[in-house]
Amino acid sequence: MSGSRILVTTRKKPVATGMGSCQVFHLEELSDEGCWLILSQLAYMGKGNELREKLEDIGREIAKKCKGLPLAAKTLGGLLREKNTRNEWQNILNSEIWKLKVAEKGIFRPLLLSYYDLPSEIRPCLLYCAIFPKDFDFWPTELIKHWMAHGYLNCKENLGMEEGKGGEYFNYLASRSFFQDYEKDEDGNVIECKMHDMVHDFVQYLTDEEIVAVEFDNSETVRLDLSSKKTHHLRVKISKEDQFPVSIKGIENLRSLLAGGQQCDVTGEALAAFFKGAKCLRLFEFAKEWYGHVNVKEIPNEIGKLIHLRYLNFCGCGNLKELPEEVCELHNLQYLNLDGCHNLEKLPDGMGKLINLRYFYSKYCFGLQYYPKGIGRLTSLRELIPIRARVDGKDAAKEFSVGDLENLDLLRGYLQIKVVGNVVDVGEVKRAKLHNKRHLDRLDLTHGEINPNGVIQALNLPPSFDISIVEVLRWISFKRRST
Repeated sequence: MSGSRILVTTRKKPVATGMGSCQVFHLEELSDEGCWLILSQLAYMGKGNELREKLEDIGREIAKKCKGLPLAAKTLGGLLREKNTRNEWQNILNSEIWKLKVAEKGIFRPLLLSYYDLPSEIRPCLLYCAIFPKDFDFWPTELIKHWMAHGYLNCKENLGMEEGKGGEYFNYLASRSFFQDYEKDEDGNVIECKMHDMVHDFVQYLTDEEIVAVEFDNSETVRLDLSSKKTHHLRVKISKEDQFPVSIKGIENLRSLLAGGQQCDVTGEALAAFFKGAKCLRLFEFAKEWYGHVNVKEIPNEIGKLIHLRYLNFCGCGNLKELPEEVCELHNLQYLNLDGCHNLEKLPDGMGKLINLRYFYSKYCFGLQYYPKGIGRLTSLRELIPIRARVDGKDAAKEFSVGDLENLDLLRGYLQIKVVGNVVDVGEVKRAKLHNKRHLDRLDLTHGEINPNGVIQALNLPPSFDISIVEVLRWISFKRRST
């Protein structure tokens, strides 16, 4: 289009030339004054004029350590923001870290200073981010669930409130400029962000062989040997029409596996071999968010041996038809995601054994005919999206009924119910006691031929509830606020 221009920014000249750039501008390093302006803007936040004057001479000396790099200035500014005395600023200026010889030393030294100043309990949360690829879109709520799975948020004071502590940790890391490019909701909460490439390089540098990323490309027999490494976290990318490794050695101490690929195959045999070897696994994820479609048709019974597993994600595995009953032996499981498993026909009847489950997602599982009765015993559930529930009181011994929500008082946010039945059993609906669930504020109700108003009336929802009603037969949706 006439008059249009494309601006490409990169730290590598070959990228600019490879894009066919007609003109390349080489940006010089910032001056010491420029670094000081960036650093002081962050470091002076919350400080009065008198204190600023006392700290300025030391701050300008620290700015010289940035060597003209904006990210270094931003990182040091975030670090100094919490330091309010000349002695604290002097300690940073005189730190032995400035003498270290490290890769990318211009930026790694300021990052090391900021890293070692972090509380010890927050450091593992930052380092874990190395398992994600560069330019990854972080969702803080999901990242916190990963941290929970690995016990990074565990302590007696946080018992039952790990999500809140995770939010505090994330905000602390954000205040130190370890994340950027924030997208926020209308309440100002961060819903998505990224990590600067140099920060990603830094956390990879610190984790070295503990976090490993592997890519398989056009190999007939895929095998992987981690025996020579100290790998605790593994990310695997599988090329199109290739397959998950049939053999992985050295996984006895593996804590995480994140895997995906473009139309790649995952055989039951390969998964069985993996489950037998990775007995310390806490997090297992085959999800479409990573690299595209993953063809998982069968989950072997050996999954029941992963007694330490906290996080299980098969999101987007459209060919998966059934979860084995052995999944119900995973008594430590906190997170189960089956979103997009549209050919899934059956959930395990013993799901009531998953007493520690907090998050259960099964959107777009169109093949499911019913949800097991035992879900009503999962009193640790925070999110249950969606749930198919009978409102007529029939098949009470087998199928989940709306009244089985009675004891799920920790549910929060919104609840999506697909109601089943031709009549409304008012007593059964009232048994749900949604008015006692003080963390819920929204209900999405999907129905067929039944009149939804009878269900809404029997639920006796608080006036503050948002209610969305969807009629399946006509796909007509509207939303109203109850008054």
